[in-house]
Amino acid sequence: MSHHTTVPRSQTIADALARHWALPDAEVSPLMGGMNSVTWHVRHDNAAWVAKAVPEGPPAVQLRYGLELALRVEDAGIPSGAPVPARDGRRTVPVAGHELALLRWVPGRELDGHDEGDMLLMGATLARVHRALGSEPVSRDEAWSRFDLLAGIDDDAVLDARPWMRPAIEAVATRLRRLRPETLTWGPVHGDPAPEHFRFDPATGRCGLIDWGASSPWARVYDLATVVMDAGGPHRARPLIRAYTDRDALSPEETDRALDALLDYRYAINALYYAGRILHGDVTGVADQSGNEERLERARRWLVRPSR
Repeated sequence: MSHHTTVPRSQTIADALARHWALPDAEVSPLMGGMNSVTWHVRHDNAAWVAKAVPEGPPAVQLRYGLELALRVEDAGIPSGAPVPARDGRRTVPVAGHELALLRWVPGRELDGHDEGDMLLMGATLARVHRALGSEPVSRDEAWSRFDLLAGIDDDAVLDARPWMRPAIEAVATRLRRLRPETLTWGPVHGDPAPEHFRFDPATGRCGLIDWGASSPWARVYDLATVVMDAGGPHRARPLIRAYTDRDALSPEETDRALDALLDYRYAINALYYAGRILHGDVTGVADQSGNEERLERARRWLVRPSR
C-alpha cells in the first residue's frame, strides 16, 4: 500500500462490520501493518476475526482472487483464514476507498524458517495447498509474460538505482528464458508463503496458511522459492524442500531444474521493489528507510554472489 493512501480508521471499520456483517460494537484494534494492506483484530462475543483492507482497483481484484483460493484450500481441510460472507453474500465491501474483507481467525503460532521441525511443516503444508488448488495449462507467451522482469518497469531510475542492478536483472532474465518457464507446473499459488503466514496449532496438530493477498496463477516453484528464500536459501532449507517434494506437488527433477532460477527471480523482484520504495520514500510496513535498504542489500548479495 502506498504511503499516499489514507488508511481507514478503526471506527470506520467497526461501523462497516456492524452494517455489513451484523457485528455491532465489535472491538477493532490495528494489527502490525503489511506493505500492501492494512489489517485489524476483531473481537465480538468471545469470537475473533481479522479484518483486511486493500485499496480499490488492482489490489482489490487480487484480494478477491486470493479469497477464492483461501476458500478452496479451507474446503480441503487446511486452515486458510477464509473470508466470512457479508450479510448480502459478498466477500468484500467498499469502505473509504478500500475493499474490506472479514477473515476467519486461524489459531496457532507462526513458524520459524530456521527451525528444522518447522521447515518440515512448511514444506508439507505448502505441498498440500498446491495439490488442493490443482494445476492449469499455460501457453509459452503467457508463461513468459509472467516472468518478464523488464516489462513492468516504467521508471529507468529503478534499474539504475544501484550500479549492480541493471546487469543483475538482465542476467536473471536471460537465465529465465533458458529455463523455458512454460515447461514448469503451473496453477494457482499463494504468492507469499513466508514463515509468518503459516499457523501451527499444537492443540489440533493442524498447520494452516493465511494471508492470500498476493495470490495469482503462477509456476508452483515460485511459491517454493519464496519460502526457501525466507528459510535462508536452498542449502539451509533442504528439510523443507524434501518435505515438499515427498508429497508429489512437484517432481524432484523439476525442483532441481528450476529452484535456483526462481530464487534468482524472487530476489530480482525484491531488488526492484525495494529500490522503488527507496526512490519514492515509501516506508509503509518498515520502521524507516533502513528497512528497505536492508532488504535491497539482501537481494544484492544473492544476485551478485561469487558462485553466479
